[in-house]
Amino acid sequence: MFQEEPQEDVEASGDSEATVSVPNPELAVKHPLENKWALWYFKNDRSRDWSENLKLVAKFEFVEDFWA
Repeated sequence: MFQEEPQEDVEASGDSEATVSVPNPELAVKHPLENKWALWYFKNDRSRDWSENLKLVAKFEFVEDFWA
């Protein structure tokens, strides 16, 4: 699907050489979801209040954050 850009050799000052990786700009783009999402966990403990049983697991608004 996505291919990494080829690496370019860049000669540094002096006798040593450095390799610089050129990132693919397509990989840096975040794709927003239509709506923001939150995932919750509910522990059914009847001795506690409903809001105390509800725990936030994750929030995300981009496709990449969901799959990460």
